Amino acid sequence: MAGISESRSELLSWLNDLLKLNYTKVEQCGTGAAYCQIMDSIYKDLPMNRVNFNAGSEYEYFTNYKILQSCFTRHKIEKSVLVERLVKCRFQDNLEFLQWIKKYWSQHKDESEYDPEARRKARAGGASSPPVSVNKRPASSSTASKPQLRNVRTNIIQNSMRKPSN
Repeated sequence: MAGISESRSELLSWLNDLLKLNYTKVEQCGTGAAYCQIMDSIYKDLPMNRVNFNAGSEYEYFTNYKILQSCFTRHKIEKSVLVERLVKCRFQDNLEFLQWIKKYWSQHKDESEYDPEARRKARAGGASSPPVSVNKRPASSSTASKPQLRNVRTNIIQNSMRKPSN
């Protein structure tokens, strides 16, 4: 990713400041929730009540990425989202995507105020602060036992294939 000089700590500082979070690792972005809210800070049209900041399993992460993908489609953002890699919560994949999304945010965010906590409170149950420990992964995530996961993966992969990579 040429031209992007933000370090991991600079990106985390920006993310935590923008969204009023307490993320300590880039890998925590792998749930997709923070990526959704970054896009919501630009467009203010994501259904934040459906974004799960408490997701603890890959199949829950896929729901967040489906919401993100619908935002990309709606706003004609031609960026392939490598969901299968991001949900593994690995550092390098999430660092590269976070760098890209910050650059996109810098180019498209207007000067209007954004209240991330109020947007998260719209979530059923009113939980305004997401957990810090988002580093857990399921013991097994068999797609055969989770039909909704297979459908979400298929939809995301099909949508990603339609978009040229930037």
